[in-house]
Amino acid sequence: MGRLNTLTQLLSLLLLLLPLATLSNPLGKSKANSNSKRDELHYGYGGRSARGGIDDEYLDDPTYVETMSGPMRGSAKSILDREVHTYLGVPFAKPPVGKLRFRKPEPLEPWRGVLNATRMPNSCIQERYDYFPGFEGEEMWNPNTNVSEDCLYMNIWVPRRIRLRHKNGANPEEERRGVPILVWVYGGGYMTGTATLDVYDADLMAARCDCIIASMQYRVGAFGFLYLAQYFDPSDDDDAPGNMGLWDQAMALKWLKDNARVLGGDPELITMFGESAGGGSVSLHLMSPVTKGLIKRGILQSGTLNAPWSYMTGERANEVGRVLVEDCGCNATMLEDNPAKVMACMRNIEPKTISVQQWNSYGGILGFPSAPTIDGIFLPRDPVEMAREAEFDKTEVIIGNNENEGKAKQLFFYSIISLLHFNCDRARARCVATHFLRLTLPRSAYTRAVALGKLGLSTLCERLLNRTA
Repeated sequence: MGRLNTLTQLLSLLLLLLPLATLSNPLGKSKANSNSKRDELHYGYGGRSARGGIDDEYLDDPTYVETMSGPMRGSAKSILDREVHTYLGVPFAKPPVGKLRFRKPEPLEPWRGVLNATRMPNSCIQERYDYFPGFEGEEMWNPNTNVSEDCLYMNIWVPRRIRLRHKNGANPEEERRGVPILVWVYGGGYMTGTATLDVYDADLMAARCDCIIASMQYRVGAFGFLYLAQYFDPSDDDDAPGNMGLWDQAMALKWLKDNARVLGGDPELITMFGESAGGGSVSLHLMSPVTKGLIKRGILQSGTLNAPWSYMTGERANEVGRVLVEDCGCNATMLEDNPAKVMACMRNIEPKTISVQQWNSYGGILGFPSAPTIDGIFLPRDPVEMAREAEFDKTEVIIGNNENEGKAKQLFFYSIISLLHFNCDRARARCVATHFLRLTLPRSAYTRAVALGKLGLSTLCERLLNRTA
């Protein structure tokens, strides 16, 4: 229930948002063509008309919009007596399949025809939670759409009054600006998660505020974070550069900035907000030279850059990557002499095999085998050190967490208590409680109680309840 509490709190916090700068840096050049069948599945091809080559049925649709990637139409819903235009499954990058597996996202080429953005997109490849089969509290976080490598899509919710006021970028009043755009980043420990979950449906938010809501899919697990850079020339960052999932997020932001005005939004008023790994992602975007200064405001719920699961060193990531290569049968010993051949092998491995084998490097509680990596580019060095030296005078952040939000995981930790060994006698413990804690704890009664963990009575298990991923 912690995540649900988090989302409920966000509804009230979002009304406090002010302008936010957005992404403008280049994210790479197109290198490969996609083998996706999205044209067959997702697009409608209208005949010519006197109004620019598209059938009147599209032009008369109030949800019709012409983006820089091509025209699209969505669906309209009545929420709280207000109409919301919804665009589901909007592609923002080439499908990262075939030769594009384990590489940064490639810019999307304009599509043909009119995109029917009316159904939820694929979820990115991941394993399902099945510790408690049939338990809704767990099942609700599993992907509710087909899992696929072809998953770089976003969902967008726009209030009808905003869409019509700024139809296709038209601004009837020069002084009227577009509305803020809020971009949701889902959590899941960088191993799981999808923007298609029912709890992430933004109909209600879009209906209640003068803002546009968007959410994007990004690659998780090895597909989004495999890092084998030590085996390649430093100038070659094509193969397994790590942080592909973060680059996915950055490219989605760029797409939103480029198309903000036609949706009725302001390209300079984009805010990222996320929970758990989503919150960690937001904090890394605030720090990264790739997006720093362009993302100036964010909301971090139960996830920050200094969480133990939020990043790993390049050395650790290389080690995890090497294990995965070996476990997938691609001969890790060849990485030193012929890494390109190894990567060719990895691109021929079935996605399910990679998705399963990656968990062999699971390090126990919150020790996920994939995470953002200090790669020298997106994260030049330890993000905690970067945060200490950064200038945040123009950055505004809302940070929060929910007490006991990890309680659902308590059953996994019950045996830990028996492993604890204390070497501190009662007298020393009383001394610490009397002097050290009195001097170092916050003076506020509320924050002091939280810091103490309910007056010092918390066990390790209770402390873990307040941590999430």
